[in-house]
Amino acid sequence: MLLPALLSMVMAGPLQGQALLDELSQKAVKFFWEQSNPVTGLTKDRAANFKKKDDYIVASVAACGYALSAYAIGSHRHWLPREAALERSRLTVDWLNKHGLKEHGWFFHFVDWRNGERHWNSESSTIDTGLLLAGEIIAEQEFKDPELTKMVNETFKNVDWGFMLTDGGAKPASTTICMGWDPEHGFIKARWDGQYESTFFNLIALGASKVVPDTLWPSIRRTPLVTYRGNEFIIGGCIFMHQMSQVFIDFKDQRDSLGYDYWVEGKNDCHAQRAYAIDNPMKFKGYGADFWGLNAGDAPSGYVGNGMPEGTGSDDGTISPTGAIASIIYDRANAVGVANHLARDYPESLGIYGFANGINPSKKWQSPDVIGIDLGMELLAIESARDELPQKLSLASPIYREGLRRAGFHHTDEGPSDKRPLKVG
Repeated sequence: MLLPALLSMVMAGPLQGQALLDELSQKAVKFFWEQSNPVTGLTKDRAANFKKKDDYIVASVAACGYALSAYAIGSHRHWLPREAALERSRLTVDWLNKHGLKEHGWFFHFVDWRNGERHWNSESSTIDTGLLLAGEIIAEQEFKDPELTKMVNETFKNVDWGFMLTDGGAKPASTTICMGWDPEHGFIKARWDGQYESTFFNLIALGASKVVPDTLWPSIRRTPLVTYRGNEFIIGGCIFMHQMSQVFIDFKDQRDSLGYDYWVEGKNDCHAQRAYAIDNPMKFKGYGADFWGLNAGDAPSGYVGNGMPEGTGSDDGTISPTGAIASIIYDRANAVGVANHLARDYPESLGIYGFANGINPSKKWQSPDVIGIDLGMELLAIESARDELPQKLSLASPIYREGLRRAGFHHTDEGPSDKRPLKVG
């Protein structure tokens, strides 16, 4: 016979709305707390979501950045003891400064969470180091702890912006930043020269270093624009590219020196993703108004880069719960609609740390894992939608403020944001 409390829970059904969002945020903080090594502070790239133990040992420096943000949020929301969260933040930044594998201050992407040794022949990565820096900014602004501030300042001081800007001096006229370097091949050919997920990183670069030229911002390609069902956006593909920066910076009611409104851009991509799922051109099971979000993440064939429209990514029938829910910064109702639908109709997808990283009804498959950077984006998006906490902490930093100034951002008064054009002028 069911106990009264358990019977009440069964009758009430799954959590919905804000209560579900609260649970997702707390589960994400739980991931970063439990899946970060208490000796090194390094955070696992992924973890099992439906069993208590796994044998994963690979950490990512990007996940470490989101962990620092999670400790700040967890402390602020009273989900973590403040002194414990601060101490873990100090440990993480200090260990990385003293022992983290890096080249000219740029940290390697994947390392062993036990000792920091390089894994998977990974590169010294600019974007992943950028996510670490973004997390350090949030932690420093939340805790206002002199010891932590000193450590964060050391991290920034050690980053050699000129090294990745000019490929070690080989490209002295370069106005964009290289994606990374590895000891086997040298500098990666690809650069952060397009409107990718790197907007926050380019603003940190402009704000942190005078070595980075003003011409970096206009050098980024933003055309040709993409349109789907009347929604115009800058780049197609994975949904995370339109979310990663805006969980740190609130671009709403702002335009840059070129006339772009990046909140409108992200909102349009969010609506295009939903419209694509409703159209469901590949006729996959499950797709619809409350089941959408093509993203980089786990799929039946492995880790893939799903995206839309055709020609800008693949579609194998797998949606990304974290990708759709992180769109709450643009469209609360439709993002919450996805969360509610999953909790109600796919209850088996909600695990220890949140929803499965990928769900594919056509193949009756879901990922057994969660991935740190995806949980990090979802957490920051939910908490930004709540009261803008991560965005306010970021904007309190003079680094972001200087970056925004150099990129020519200015507030506008053009009426309802959801009616504005993507670009003016």
